[in-house]
Formats: sequence, C-alpha cells, structure tokens
Amino acid sequence: MAIHESQSRFYENIIGRSKEFCSYLLPLAKKYFKDFDSVNLEEFYEAINYVEPSLIRTEADELTYSLHIIIRYEIEKELINGDISVDDLPELWNKKYREYLGVEASNYSEGILQDVHWSGGMFGYFPSYALGNIYGAQMYYKLLEEKPEVMNEVAKGDFNTVKVWLNEKVHKNGKLYTPNELIKNITGEELNAKYFIKYLKEKYYEVYNVK
Repeated sequence: MAIHESQSRFYENIIGRSKEFCSYLLPLAKKYFKDFDSVNLEEFYEAINYVEPSLIRTEADELTYSLHIIIRYEIEKELINGDISVDDLPELWNKKYREYLGVEASNYSEGILQDVHWSGGMFGYFPSYALGNIYGAQMYYKLLEEKPEVMNEVAKGDFNTVKVWLNEKVHKNGKLYTPNELIKNITGEELNAKYFIKYLKEKYYEVYNVK
C-alpha cells in the first residue's frame, strides 16, 4: 500500500503544491474567482504551503503531516501489544497531540474518531502514508534526473511526461515487485529517507526564506 499511497501523495503534494503547478493554477483561479485578482504567485504558493500544527490529518501541511501518522502508529502499536485499552484512547490521543503538535481536540470527531481506518479494521495502514511520502520523493528526484524539463512542462499545464514516466516505472509493473525491489529498479538504490528530507528542506527553506 505504500507504493499506492506514493502515487497519491506524489500528485497531491510534489506536483500539486509545487510552485510550477501553482503558476499554472493561479491564472485559472483568477479567471473564475474575483477574490484572486490581487494575489500574486508568491502569495499563492506560500498560502498553498503554509505550515501550521493542526488537529485534522487530511488537512495537514506536508511538514506536520508525518507527525499525525507517527501518533497513530504509536497508539495502534500500544493497543495491539496490549499496553493500553480502548478506553485509554481518547486521553492518550489528546496527550500525544499536545506533545507532538501543541494542539488538543475538543471533541471526538476532530480527535480519535476523525479517521475511518480503525473502525474499518485497517490497523497498520497509517504508516503507508508516511512511507508513500518517502517513496514519492525518491521517485521525484529520479524523474528530475531523467526528465530535467518536466517541471517547466507542469508550469504550462502539461502533465504527460509525469504520467508516462510513472506509467513506465511504476504502474505497468502492478504487484510484480516488492516495494523495495521496485524503488531499487527505479532509482538504483533501496528506500532512502534522505530524498524526502531534501525535498522538504528545499521547498520550505524557500517558502519561509530560511538561510
């Protein structure tokens, strides 16, 4: 499932929150919504990538998103190991959100019950999102290496190179390879978190003008 999520996160974040995609999207937003008339590209890009600790995983920015996943992973691991009971979950959830993100839910819908995964029996699924981010970033840098003009094409609304590359490298293989075999076939090395760290640093150092 991590490879599956890598494709979702790739399009949603690496492409969808890139400055190049923002430069393509902003004129369309201005065409249909007058509120965007006075917004320039830098403002739009910074707003799309604004970082703020939040309660809701699906609304989280790229920097804090993985903390939402870590919280869920730690809780479900303790639950499965028998270290905590179901009755402990709401209090433990709020404790970890205070500790990791400095926020606290005021009700269950924005806290422990915000996701459908556990009620549907999908224990152990959440790490696939974090792994998807890591796989996606590693694929992204290989894509840039092989297709250096790809993001200029994205800025023009042309996503064909992205689609064809992913089809060739990922989609056509189905479940023929394990995730680690697949990423090694694509990039020449096993899964390495350094690419995700590099991606976040390059993006958010620019967004927040970090020297």
